[in-house]
Amino acid sequence: MVVQPLSFPAAGPDAGEPVAGPAAGGVAPERLAAIDIGSNSIHMVVAEVGAGGGYRLLGREREMVRLGKTGFGEGALSEAAMQDGLETLAKMTTIARLKGAQRVVAVATSAVREAANGADFLARVKAHTGLDVQLLTGAGEGELIYRAVREVVDLGPGAAAVVDIGGGSTEWIATRGGEIQQVVSLALGSLRCAVELPGDPPGGADLDRLRRRIARRLAETVPRGSVERLVATSGTAVCCADLVDHFAGRPWKELSSGLREVRTKDLALLVERLRPLKRRQVAALPPVGGPRSESLLAGAVLLQELVAHAGVDRFQVSDRALREGLVLAALGQPIPAAGEPGDLRRRQVLRLAERAESVYRHDLQTARLATRLFDVTASVHGLGSREREWLEYAALLHDIGYSIHYRGHHKHAYYLIVNAVLDAFDPREIEIIAHVARYHRGATPKPGHPTLAALKPWQQRIIRKLAALLRVADALDRTHASRVEEIYGSIRIGRVSRASHGRKVTLEVVSPYAVDLELEAAREHGTFFEKVFDCTLRLRQGLEAAAG
Repeated sequence: MVVQPLSFPAAGPDAGEPVAGPAAGGVAPERLAAIDIGSNSIHMVVAEVGAGGGYRLLGREREMVRLGKTGFGEGALSEAAMQDGLETLAKMTTIARLKGAQRVVAVATSAVREAANGADFLARVKAHTGLDVQLLTGAGEGELIYRAVREVVDLGPGAAAVVDIGGGSTEWIATRGGEIQQVVSLALGSLRCAVELPGDPPGGADLDRLRRRIARRLAETVPRGSVERLVATSGTAVCCADLVDHFAGRPWKELSSGLREVRTKDLALLVERLRPLKRRQVAALPPVGGPRSESLLAGAVLLQELVAHAGVDRFQVSDRALREGLVLAALGQPIPAAGEPGDLRRRQVLRLAERAESVYRHDLQTARLATRLFDVTASVHGLGSREREWLEYAALLHDIGYSIHYRGHHKHAYYLIVNAVLDAFDPREIEIIAHVARYHRGATPKPGHPTLAALKPWQQRIIRKLAALLRVADALDRTHASRVEEIYGSIRIGRVSRASHGRKVTLEVVSPYAVDLELEAAREHGTFFEKVFDCTLRLRQGLEAAAG
């Protein structure tokens, strides 16, 4: 199925959008606001176009107007819901103007699309706010959701699916090799399904009836067990992931951005926890709140059935959704080529690393040396490919703090990494990468450091090991001249001194130049390496050293 691209009005006063002039002294980067008028909520993001492509978010707004509450049951949007929607949109366009947005693009989805008075509501929106709202088809929704997820998630070479649970509809976007194959728009949503659960709490018979109806609808429209990877988006999926983390004692607020993995069995346990609760009890759960409490159980059951139909034992939850896809489409950003999905994370890291132009070459060299050092000492540290990737990214970003100031640049690096837009990473990964970069110089990791102490023991252990490797790799390019070409290593097992309990690690550094300064720096930082890995470290220049 080929999805036709969406079109958006051009910038300028004639388009009826808020306009902000360029900053004094030059042309300001373009700022854009994107509004998604959904069945449950109205969302807005304000974004600024990045100098090297992409964008960065300047703010988010959300109001749970619930336009679809009456639209699905009575076939028309209620006057109260429309009035709330108009007030919300007026507020959002004002915020967009204050944030310097030069364009505002807006779309509406199933609640407005299906309502008998949907066109009248959009006419009132135009008169009240000046917004020309584009009414999306189900396929149009799917295209925008796909664009948003595809930007930050590696969908893999095989069959995958993205599912977005809205208030009135669910979009199932089937992909293969990262390319969109088909969009199925299902008349199943959290609000629409909640109508079938009238009790408080709902009765078991009603829940079973809802499950059967969802399963029957999926069986009629979507091939069963046809995906290797499943990604869920939207407020319902994010809230379910928040609750899974909350009940597991994890800091759900810190984990709610970016990409998370949820086990199917944990989702099943969540549904069982929610089943006996009254709506006021659901509303009292920290990640939920009042407006979502009426439809959360229905949405969680719907998500559970979607996951079961996909036949996966775990799935990912992304906070990217239709509105971010709307930004990308409006900016004309290309969808990454199918051959590039594995580079999504790397592209985000490199884009951030390039902010410190003066040390970018050094960062690349340090990353090359760090991963080589990781490989030749594999039997010493016992880490795997996941940790190798984290080390490489920490090395690429370790000097990004130069973009603020040299003094304390390692601490600035931590701040910049944890606050950057790295949506392709789990927040727990970001903490590891940021801490490894922070400890590339200065004080070594200490249990009393507040940000480190807040992490899990397994994260702290990995950070110590990767920081020890990064310190040596960084020292081997002390001159920032990329003089070291290769590293070879040998490891001898057995007591070699009173200070070492078992191993002697010898690193042979190959360079056509004299690298005395690099070796001296590496030996200095090697003391932490020896402490972490309980070994004796020796460094020497190899056979290809410069004569004399």
